[in-house]
Amino acid sequence: MVFHKIARIVKNIAFMMLSWQGEFLQKRLAKRLGYTKKAVMDGCTVDISQDIKDKLAKVDNDVRAILKQCKNNPFEVIKYLEEHNVPVFLIKHSKRFVKFIKEKEGLITDRTGLTALVLNLWTNQGISFKTKTFVLMEDSEPDIYNLIHCLHKWYAKKEGLLGFDEKSQKLLRKFNDKNEDKLIGRLSIPEIEGLKNAISRDVQAIEFVSKYSRENAGAKKALEKMQTDNGANI
Repeated sequence: MVFHKIARIVKNIAFMMLSWQGEFLQKRLAKRLGYTKKAVMDGCTVDISQDIKDKLAKVDNDVRAILKQCKNNPFEVIKYLEEHNVPVFLIKHSKRFVKFIKEKEGLITDRTGLTALVLNLWTNQGISFKTKTFVLMEDSEPDIYNLIHCLHKWYAKKEGLLGFDEKSQKLLRKFNDKNEDKLIGRLSIPEIEGLKNAISRDVQAIEFVSKYSRENAGAKKALEKMQTDNGANI
């Protein structure tokens, strides 16, 4: 009897440790991917319908299968994206550039207007006031976690999940610039819904990366390094 009680206590402690580890990793990933703690917390508390839950489950399962097919190799993930009409651009000083035009590195969904023109010129996609979805990252060794995050978001978009329209994405960038209190007060109900969807898609992608990396034995060293470096590099 005493042995069973001790075993239950140890088991409970183990589950608590795993839970804390998951939260810790998610915060580190969010920081590494450039999202505010508030966005992550708010995104996690959004209620979703069964239909969206089913779509998310499909996205998670399909993305896992893709990563298995790519053997978790970042260059294979890039190849997969490009084979599915999602160009991946690795360009020097991209982080500084996207910050200047109020964008973010990673998956950049369809844009229009002057922003689209500047992005097209920067990525040598010609002169056009419209862009298609693409990935833009710093010219360095491709980061597998950023790529998985991009892959998950792109697949969610492909499956018809909401939040990837240009207006919602623009609101998300403003929200992540820590202007959330001032921003929310000025939004209409449809705009708030769009922002909520955009936040949810980002958070769900972060949660997937967090869970997938814990499941993946090959990611152990990378996770240890992330924790040691305080999230500066994954």
